Amino acid sequence: MNPYLYFRPFRTALAFCCLVAFFPVLHASGVRGKVQDEKGAALPNATIFVRETGSGAVSNPQGEYEIRLEPGTYELSFQFLGYRTETRTVQVRSEWVPLDIQLALQPIELRMSGINLNGEDPAYTVMRKAIAKAGYHRQQVDRYEARIYIKGSGRIMDVPFFLRKEMKKSGLDSNMAFTLESVSQVSFQRPNTFKENVISIRSQGQDNSTSPMPYIQSSFYEPKVQEAISPLSPQAFATYRFKLESFFIDRGYGVNKIKVTPRSAGDNVFDGYLYIVEDAWSIYSLSLTTIQQGIQFQIEQVYSPMEEKVWLPLTQTFHVSGSIFGVRLEYNYLATASNYKVTLNPELKGAFEVLDEKAEDVTEPVQKQSPAAASPSDRLASGGEISRKELRKILSEYEKEERKTSEAPEVDINRVVEIDSQAYKKDSTYWERIRPVPLSEQEVKGYRFQDSISVTMAADTSDAGDPADSTRFNPAMGLLLGQTFTFSGRHRLSYDPLLTRYNFNPVDGTSLNTNLKYDYLGEKRFGLVFNPRYAFIRQRFNAQGEVYFNPQHSYQRNARWTVKGGRYIAQFNPDDAISPWINTYQTLVKARNFMRIYEKDYLSGAFAYKQANDWGIRIAFQWANRLRLENQTTQTFYPPDGYVSYGTNTPDAAELVEPIPLRQTAGVLSLSFEISPWQRYQLRNGRKTPIPGSSPRFVLNYRKGMDRLLGSEVDYDFLEMEFEQDIAVGAAGQLDLRLHAGWFPNNARMGFADFKHFPGNQIRVTGADPVASYRMLPYYAFSTREAYVGTFAHYQFRKFLLTRFPAVWMLGIKENLFFNTLVTPQTNYLELGYGVDNLLRFFRVEAVASFESGVFKGPRLMLGVSSSLDNLGDLFE
Repeated sequence: MNPYLYFRPFRTALAFCCLVAFFPVLHASGVRGKVQDEKGAALPNATIFVRETGSGAVSNPQGEYEIRLEPGTYELSFQFLGYRTETRTVQVRSEWVPLDIQLALQPIELRMSGINLNGEDPAYTVMRKAIAKAGYHRQQVDRYEARIYIKGSGRIMDVPFFLRKEMKKSGLDSNMAFTLESVSQVSFQRPNTFKENVISIRSQGQDNSTSPMPYIQSSFYEPKVQEAISPLSPQAFATYRFKLESFFIDRGYGVNKIKVTPRSAGDNVFDGYLYIVEDAWSIYSLSLTTIQQGIQFQIEQVYSPMEEKVWLPLTQTFHVSGSIFGVRLEYNYLATASNYKVTLNPELKGAFEVLDEKAEDVTEPVQKQSPAAASPSDRLASGGEISRKELRKILSEYEKEERKTSEAPEVDINRVVEIDSQAYKKDSTYWERIRPVPLSEQEVKGYRFQDSISVTMAADTSDAGDPADSTRFNPAMGLLLGQTFTFSGRHRLSYDPLLTRYNFNPVDGTSLNTNLKYDYLGEKRFGLVFNPRYAFIRQRFNAQGEVYFNPQHSYQRNARWTVKGGRYIAQFNPDDAISPWINTYQTLVKARNFMRIYEKDYLSGAFAYKQANDWGIRIAFQWANRLRLENQTTQTFYPPDGYVSYGTNTPDAAELVEPIPLRQTAGVLSLSFEISPWQRYQLRNGRKTPIPGSSPRFVLNYRKGMDRLLGSEVDYDFLEMEFEQDIAVGAAGQLDLRLHAGWFPNNARMGFADFKHFPGNQIRVTGADPVASYRMLPYYAFSTREAYVGTFAHYQFRKFLLTRFPAVWMLGIKENLFFNTLVTPQTNYLELGYGVDNLLRFFRVEAVASFESGVFKGPRLMLGVSSSLDNLGDLFE
């Protein structure tokens, strides 16, 4: 029998199924057309709202729009900032309905809203009422669901000359550097839970942390929006000036157009226009710009009424531009919401009028309509007139009551993000059907390029095996740069690059080491670390090993057992006073050695437990046989005057009155307890991230030298307290405070390694913590076995000297002042300085002056690592 005939019925059925599957695509229905102004010019990013479906669509750069709709009757509203909204009723059958729209400029009403009795600009009455009601709007919606479509593209606008040739060789086109399309189902549950399920996504290139989703999930009714002060914040009047530019009527709603101007331009403030709905005092739309670390964000949000007096954002556009390391980037995003499903808070359904006692005559006390004995929700439901001060008080009480009943009152934001397993597998037919805005010619070009790249990558990886495994070894590059191997997603082997493990000091000469690691990444974690090291001048091989076990590993609770031991070298300051790499440069190039080390045979064990960021404990014991080491070489690349003397390996310390013994045995017990009593968090997929500055941190440390235990020759007790607090000041100022104080109730017998050592510095280039380190304190000069007190105060200005000029703060540059002190029996040390921070996003330059016991020690100019370097990747987290 002919097999072709045998399979013919099956092939016919398959063809029929394919035809049925593609029928909705081939025979789609809906409305399409152009949105133009009265002169026929295209209006890009015009918003089209379909009332019956709660859906939005947007016109492309040519003003074209396309909305797929099932047969039926629909009411479409066409919105564009500055133009009068047009509404059309359309009957959709089985074909596309052509509908071109011309929007007229918004006519300005002569009536001005809220003329104040004292003659101030009426914008202040509007904003006082809107700010007073911001808390109400935060609580007004109990829950909503919507589908969010995001389209993004990015371009490299300019690059340094040395990168241009490499870009051309790689075939990079600045018009196609980054493209993105995604569809997500999002939901919000009052008071702070956002969930996002990514249904589909296609992307090419890197977004460089410019995703708009954090803004989409934020609200301008909150005091801050991505660290920038909202115009509806309680701090708004101290931060902004407001001006009522116009008042107009749109679909029966009165709208106030408010000009928002920062009192002091710079980072983390908004500039632009805010549109406020009369009587409801809610956001109608906004067009605002802010700058964060020199990156500019232009945000436009268009709102539509989903329920009576409930306005929610329908479309949002974002323009992100800035320069990083000389590369100027530009990103554009469009986000539209559809299929809104809104549930109102049943406790806040009362109708009331907000009065501004500064501009209006408030004669009747609010308590008549809202008795103080009633609950906040009852007082709001009673309606009538409420002064803005009383409204803020009621809403504050309402939010406090809600926090008391919350399962996690310490969590301010709870975000859950899930990606569908099929999200990356949607074809072009799907995107044509789901896309609420037609692609422009440039975007079509970009997606064609992206699809060709995807095909090539698929072909290259078709026989690559399990993507969870990475086992290829490149001997040449791997030995120099390090490598990580993963097996089955849970087993990981890695070793550190030798390039970063090459060091030099006068004791060892050249030394080479690495870390060989194995990690099991299951629910319970286990790991082994082996650290071999060879010193060439001493011809000494050292090695240490570590075994750790996490029986309880999560973001909320983390317990860890550790056993470590071997023969290895250590700096007398256990916090590693100076980086081995920096000291290598100092010795070989500058012929100056600051590192002081000893060798120890040791065995230690520790247990640590941390409850989120609220509190933690650590218990450890170490037995060590310490060996004094002496310098073995005077090698340097550039010997001054042909002779080099590094001196001795003994630290130059005022309280070190006896020679360090050749050998010393020490058994030391350490206890530590830390607590952040008022710590607040944001959650992302169950992971708690502390909100900076929400709580001070207290640490209590205790060390005990165990006399005669296992031959121990030390006998001392050390008690220390640490305090730290970060305080946000105004729009973008930051005050960081640190205090550490300690004393030795018993210091009968101690080795120099048991002294209290401080984070000093004697070089002009440092990578030390810019907040909690001394700039000119000699490394070991004032190490102590007595009582001490040290303080650090570091203030980062929003505007000071150089940052008053827009050309400076637009580059993300900051200015700092710092003041550090240390008091020990041997010194009363003080230093103060001024720094220019975030230069080229990476460096800081500081001018420092210091005093020891009242004696001026001279100024120093220093280069360090930017204090905000760790924050560059966290702008949208």
